[in-house]
Amino acid sequence: MEQRGAHGGPFWHRPGMGPIGAKALRAGGATAVGIAVLIAASSALAARPVTKHQTGSISVAAGQTRTLTVPYPDALKYGNARYSGHTAIELRPAGGSGRPASVTKVKILKAVSVEGGSAFQVRAYNGNLAGTPAVRLQVTATTVEPLPHS
Repeated sequence: MEQRGAHGGPFWHRPGMGPIGAKALRAGGATAVGIAVLIAASSALAARPVTKHQTGSISVAAGQTRTLTVPYPDALKYGNARYSGHTAIELRPAGGSGRPASVTKVKILKAVSVEGGSAFQVRAYNGNLAGTPAVRLQVTATTVEPLPHS
């Protein structure tokens, strides 16, 4: 028995709009699949870990030792978070006829978590000779918070 729509014709035929063909049905199915994929992707993105960075920098003159402490973002807020630190040394150009600084003479003496694990501390020594430009020490403290938070 053939099903009839409210207008008396077959249910797949809409008056004034023509029949719904196979293309339209496939497009509707593709749209439904696309929406399902979008929902699955958004829930997968929501479950990705959140990574937060905090950066600090100081200048270390030739022959000097300096310490820089950078707090971890959201330190000790979540029990399942992971913490790490990264150090970068940037050379500054020599002004005038001065000698250029050498990165091989800059030593990282200490790079550890301090203050009960709530900050990352770096101690650096610039072993370049007097008259060379200061080097810039950049320290980044990173917190990775897996979701959901516990």
